[in-house]
Amino acid sequence: AELTRELPVEVRFIEEMPFNGGSHVATPESLPWNHRRIRQHLEAHLGPLIPAYAPAGATADDYTVAGHVGRIGIIAAYSRTFCGTCNRLRLTAEGGIKTCLYDQGVLDLRAMLRGGSTDQDIADALSQAFYHRAANGFEAERQRPVHQLNFESMATIGG
Repeated sequence: AELTRELPVEVRFIEEMPFNGGSHVATPESLPWNHRRIRQHLEAHLGPLIPAYAPAGATADDYTVAGHVGRIGIIAAYSRTFCGTCNRLRLTAEGGIKTCLYDQGVLDLRAMLRGGSTDQDIADALSQAFYHRAANGFEAERQRPVHQLNFESMATIGG
């Protein structure tokens, strides 16, 4: 975060996320580095974080600090505070499309490409997947056909 004092850069911090390929279940409050704790730690060292403009669909809460030329971002990926404005799609290592980090995968793009689907077929399928996405990560997680949580690694998810 000290880089922002003299450099016009954005330094981002992301909540700890238990995406390790295991089945560790945590709550946002039980994580050592959740959004609130990250902000408290930064403010203790830098002073007040001043909310800054973030474009629609942003996944980070952006801040400035008095006397700094850069910005600081905090990504609440596990608390899922930005789900309602997220506009991301992820392509997994296996060719699947995920409309949320927490869903099971909603579209097998690899099969469509290998099966000879037209560009229009793919565009329509992507539009439908995005249109029918879960309202947030908690809903996506509940909709998973596998009831036991098994968090994929971020490399597998496309992170």
